[in-house]
Amino acid sequence: MTESFGMPRASTRLLDLWGHWSAPLLVASIAASIGLGLRTSAPTPLSLLATLTLFVFVLTTWGMMRQHDRRLCTSCAAAIPLNAAEQAGRYRRRFLLTHAMSNPRILIPYLVVLLGSNWFLTLPGGGRYVWAVVQATMIYLVLSHSAHRRLQPWCPWCSGGGGGDEWSPVDVPDGPRGGRQLV
Repeated sequence: MTESFGMPRASTRLLDLWGHWSAPLLVASIAASIGLGLRTSAPTPLSLLATLTLFVFVLTTWGMMRQHDRRLCTSCAAAIPLNAAEQAGRYRRRFLLTHAMSNPRILIPYLVVLLGSNWFLTLPGGGRYVWAVVQATMIYLVLSHSAHRRLQPWCPWCSGGGGGDEWSPVDVPDGPRGGRQLV
């Protein structure tokens, strides 16, 4: 039996599959959380347990996605389209968004709006729908990240550093971090 990190091979295969399918799982769980949030009835112990379970699932799946993105998956490599450069040209906005969200000056205000939108759940009337729209933006972020991961070699911000003449919100440091120059 082959073990990795003290876990049997079957367990690591399950975790690999979880990481590989993490983007669609995250999209489905975001949609499920929006569905739970749109419920108009008073919360019950069962609905609170479902919300907590979904929250733990989202955090775990996000972690599995991050781990999966750190290595080359043969299934992902085999799924790279033959016209990858052409597809990457269509996904330039998604790539820009992915890079923009790595900038704390953009990410932190987004997270504040995302978390602050929970206030709309307390309002009577259409507040829940405003909350749902704000939460649904996470679906586009997950899809943008997934497209970027798949087509990263053709991303103009990764390969060319700036994407040509277009504005890039990502600050690129002039030298190595830490203030020391390599000689």
